[in-house]
Amino acid sequence: MNPDLIDAALSLLQVIAQENEALRSFDLRHAASLTDGKARAIEAFIAAQIRQDRAKKTDPAQREAVLEMAARLRDLVAENRRLLERAISVQQRVIGVVARAAPQAIAAKNSRYRPDGSLAATRRMPAVALSARA
Repeated sequence: MNPDLIDAALSLLQVIAQENEALRSFDLRHAASLTDGKARAIEAFIAAQIRQDRAKKTDPAQREAVLEMAARLRDLVAENRRLLERAISVQQRVIGVVARAAPQAIAAKNSRYRPDGSLAATRRMPAVALSARA
């Protein structure tokens, strides 16, 4: 196995592991910041793999190392997918809660519109005294 493929695979393993750690702790900002690095690592890995396939010089020991690395990548990618789906699900629930609460909060605070279409403050009902003399 050529050194380029090893380096590319290790870089890819590292960035996916970092993203998985960020997703596990719901640090979505950090996970998102790894997107470009992950894309570059994937591209480098694919290019190195193509060069390796063209060389066709792999002995059984190298082949075993490639299979082990591929298995590790497969496991990390499967975990990455699961963590991404979980993060998306949580984010959708949070957005749903906010989306449902916003109209109620606005309606509670402002129940009328001005002529220009903006919301007007709710008029407070003046104090009322009732007399029941008959």
